[in-house]
Amino acid sequence: MKYYEILNVSKEATQPDIKKAYRDLVKLHHPDKGGSESKFKEISEAYETLGDPEKKQQYDFKWGASRNSRGSGFNGFNHTFNNFDGDFSQMFNDAFNQNARGSDITIRIKITLEEVYYGTTKYIDTGSQQFNIKIPKGIHEGAKLKIRGKGMAHPVNSSAPNGDVTLIMNIMFDPNIIVTNGDIWVDLVLPFYDMLIGGSFEIKTPFNTFKINVPINSTEGKVLRIAGKGFPIYNTDNYGNLMVKLRSSNVELSKEQLEHVQHIKDLENA
Repeated sequence: MKYYEILNVSKEATQPDIKKAYRDLVKLHHPDKGGSESKFKEISEAYETLGDPEKKQQYDFKWGASRNSRGSGFNGFNHTFNNFDGDFSQMFNDAFNQNARGSDITIRIKITLEEVYYGTTKYIDTGSQQFNIKIPKGIHEGAKLKIRGKGMAHPVNSSAPNGDVTLIMNIMFDPNIIVTNGDIWVDLVLPFYDMLIGGSFEIKTPFNTFKINVPINSTEGKVLRIAGKGFPIYNTDNYGNLMVKLRSSNVELSKEQLEHVQHIKDLENA
């Protein structure tokens, strides 16, 4: 297959592979760097076709048909259609049977945790079609959304429906936010005396601010739960929990404060 040979890639090469091969060859054969102008035009022509998913599909189809129609000179005309084997028969059936349709497309899209929390709308450009798609809140890493009829057109049968588009979610996690099974985990840093006395404190997440009651005599590492204030659970109306872990801050006490602590210690030992 000429274009694949020019770019030195296989028929199974992905678009990123084809693009990389093209860039490497351009650097090597560009006329401004002493390369052959005819070779450079050849490379550009090959990439113009293989670098476009729809043109590539049409090229693959036509190449496959021409390859399978080659015979041994004119002797090929002595064969009936029943003797055409392999890809040509398959392509003929694919092009004209009632179940024919265009190729499917798979696209990975990146979304932030904020977009997962609130839900969002993404603009999708497949190269042949553009559309907006609503991403539901709470969607998880690796989840797939299928949009029917937004894939590639059939390269031969114009009346055949388009293929489908499958979107795969890639969530850009924040290292400062821990989310497990819909629960959001945060630290609440307090002086030791606030943990001992207890009280109402404000806790902030990237999405909301809440009040939490810390019971008296709380200790370092104690976990408090605020039900239903975590992440939305995909495909439900439910939310996870907000899990608050108490952390003690370093406090430098005054002389008077140290005397009070000593007094408490003396009472404990009395």
